[in-house]
Amino acid sequence: MTEQTPVGIVGAGPVGLALAVRLADFGIPSVILDREPALRREGSKACLIQGDVLEILDKAGRGQQIADEGVRWHIARTYVRGRQVEVRDYPIPIGYGPFVNISQYRIEQVLLEEVNRRPECTVYWNRPVTQVTQDDDAVTVTAGGERHHFRYLAACDGVRSTLRTLAGAGWQGDSYPDTFLITDIRAKLPLAAERHFHYDPPFNPGRQLVMHAQPDDVWRIDWQLPPDADIEAERRSGDLDARIRQVIGDIPYKIEWLSTYHFQARSVEHFRRGRIFFAGDAAHALPPYGSRGMNSGIQDADNLAWKLAWVLAGRSGPELLDTYHIERYQATQENLRVTGATIRFMQPASAARRWIRSILLRAALAAGPLARYVNSGKMAEPFRYGRSPIIDRAGPDPLAGMFAPDLAVLAGGVPTRLRRHFGAGFVAVHVAADAEAATVLGPRRGGLEHVIVCASGTPAARDTGTGGPRVVRCAPGGSTAPYRPGHWYLVRPDGHIAATGPAAALDTLASVHARCSGAADLLDATPA
Repeated sequence: MTEQTPVGIVGAGPVGLALAVRLADFGIPSVILDREPALRREGSKACLIQGDVLEILDKAGRGQQIADEGVRWHIARTYVRGRQVEVRDYPIPIGYGPFVNISQYRIEQVLLEEVNRRPECTVYWNRPVTQVTQDDDAVTVTAGGERHHFRYLAACDGVRSTLRTLAGAGWQGDSYPDTFLITDIRAKLPLAAERHFHYDPPFNPGRQLVMHAQPDDVWRIDWQLPPDADIEAERRSGDLDARIRQVIGDIPYKIEWLSTYHFQARSVEHFRRGRIFFAGDAAHALPPYGSRGMNSGIQDADNLAWKLAWVLAGRSGPELLDTYHIERYQATQENLRVTGATIRFMQPASAARRWIRSILLRAALAAGPLARYVNSGKMAEPFRYGRSPIIDRAGPDPLAGMFAPDLAVLAGGVPTRLRRHFGAGFVAVHVAADAEAATVLGPRRGGLEHVIVCASGTPAARDTGTGGPRVVRCAPGGSTAPYRPGHWYLVRPDGHIAATGPAAALDTLASVHARCSGAADLLDATPA
């Protein structure tokens, strides 16, 4: 019999690398195939990672490193014709904060270091894929003249995905004609390390410009240009220098990287095609507004990893893998809906829409409250899974399907965060209503871990150690909100809440766990 690797991954970008690391967290071997000879540096491409997405990389111990190297920010400023009209201050949550600016290339470097230290992971460079076939048992890939056999294959090979073409996956949506110019410059600018979004500025009349601070005094300047813009000609003539000088003035600068692009708004018709799964830009090409591309792709990887791991380990039936499409396709459609509204505002399709936008921009200059209607792109956030067969939303709790909120807690008197208890498997979080309710539960069963959360000032239940629940207490002055006292919350390995219920219904937890893990026919349904 031909030897098979459990999972093959095509593409050593942030999505493919994150998938390999998360699979390794579950003990699942993988092989990454990439067409390039090594990581290719591409400046500030995908320059922002959301704090909640850093939580995924934190499971592999790399979230803190990336956050420390990056530029954290929480304030977004919007300007119309050079005048500030809105300042949006995003809440700073527990953990990594709302946003961290750091290049995709640096994230890839960090993840590749992690991949290289994991015995479950193998990377082959210079392996362009030329052929893919699959049957009921395996996927066979020809790459760089070699044949590889996998139980399952993940296509993480970008917006021009070879796998998507070879697998015959439908690619639906639109392309947009305007040219966008990214210029990374190294300069000491007198600007706060925040997002600066300009509508119709004097230095890019009639169009948009956005600036983001990057590490090491690098600033990313992103221009919207006419479709016929010729940046190479501008470099030769000196007009590019003049363009940059209009924005930064006479401050010395050095160009670190420059690129132009046209964006698309597309999605594969189905995220699963037999034993092949699509993730990241191979699954969806998202407009740049709100920094959704890489962030959504890493969330794809986290969603897929635990499901592949559970099926390969025999914990769940293969039908669980269908929920990858169900959940991530919904997330993609939401991303396309949100960015579509931004596109319609930024690039009005008719004279009437352009007139309406012009009126609104003038009104924003005259009356501050109207500035909230100026659409500069809603920032990315985790999707709440709704219509999914493995999310139990029968109850009234609004947290079902959401990425589990974090809490500052003490474990054995040591400060930590609730999310640090998630990621290895399913976790039942029990929020104690009072000291009496913080009772010690029985040993974990069926792979289900238990965490008891006690309110600050409430005497905590005793942590029984191995085999029993872990007990944490909210940090002084903190509360269990938005979790409700006297309820349990079933948290999936990807950090999303699969189900909730009152403590009085604790005897249903095991069966709910079996259903939400796709293993109703495989797990012992005795109470956990």
